[in-house]
Amino acid sequence: MITTPIDLEHLAHGVRHAAWVAVDTEADSRHCYFEKLCRMQVSHPQGDYLVDTLAGMDLSPLMKAFDGKELILHGADFDLRILRRTVGFVPAAVFDTDIAARLLGVQQTGFGALVEKHFSVHLEKASQKADWALRPLPEKMLKYAIADTHYLKPLSDILRAELVRLGRLEWLQQCCADLIERSAITRERDPQTEWRVKGWAVLGDAGLAVLRELWHWREAEAQAVDRPPFHILNNERLIVIADLASHRKEFHQVIPPRMSPPRRHRLLDAVHRGQNVSPADYPFLPKHARTKPDFQAMRRAAAIKSVRDAHAKELGIDPSLIASRATIESLARDHEGTLPSVMPWQRKLLKME
Repeated sequence: MITTPIDLEHLAHGVRHAAWVAVDTEADSRHCYFEKLCRMQVSHPQGDYLVDTLAGMDLSPLMKAFDGKELILHGADFDLRILRRTVGFVPAAVFDTDIAARLLGVQQTGFGALVEKHFSVHLEKASQKADWALRPLPEKMLKYAIADTHYLKPLSDILRAELVRLGRLEWLQQCCADLIERSAITRERDPQTEWRVKGWAVLGDAGLAVLRELWHWREAEAQAVDRPPFHILNNERLIVIADLASHRKEFHQVIPPRMSPPRRHRLLDAVHRGQNVSPADYPFLPKHARTKPDFQAMRRAAAIKSVRDAHAKELGIDPSLIASRATIESLARDHEGTLPSVMPWQRKLLKME
């Protein structure tokens, strides 16, 4: 357990001299609006460590120790994003065991499934949705956390050997480099689209005006109490209330009966504001101009898809790993074939070289 700066420095020293390092993180996004990095699991040849990232320690010694090393992770996208956002860390290289398994054609690539397959160890999943900001953490959560990195090195060894045998290790390296690059991009909210929760398309213009007000109300409530928005009101209820209110129908029965009177009053204010939006100020939804079918592009897309599917079947991997539908459509419209999102190994399989 790493809870003091001295302990952290000892861990950093071990990491600096380690031949390999496995990392995982836990956050509280399911329980808070303002997500926090709550715990970091680190394993290296000297042992397994749980770093309490809420203990007020300066994590920079550990981050500096990570510099230049290939970190072993599973499903690294979230981990890389939260490390960059909270401590400004971007790794030099990663070995993502999830991507590795997919490149080998493994059907069940979940960490628990892979550990059970290769080590005959069943990992409990009950703590996946737990609140990692709790202190002290229950023993079962600590065991769950440490298992997430304890098996990563031997698992990566197995997957790496198979990738080398099949000549696909370079594919993984390219995928992981692309993952690092994408995870370092800040995703900006678009005020024109951020309020469009799942199901928004069923609403008319007046309903969208109410939904927009309700979304902003829910965001303010969630921030005020530091809880995820769905804890305030789920998307389904937002849509139903917006629809009923836009048609001037009774919607009060849809509001949870346990909602506090002050919050209920603010919700009603939001509905009232939405109902009183003038048609000229309804949410702007850009219309996509209809274009004539590009039959040449359609033929090129069909040809690319045929090549992709043939290679995927031969390699025993998911076709989308080689190229997604959106990528194929973009490539079909790109005569030069210079899309940067296509990695060299994918480009070669698609016969773009």
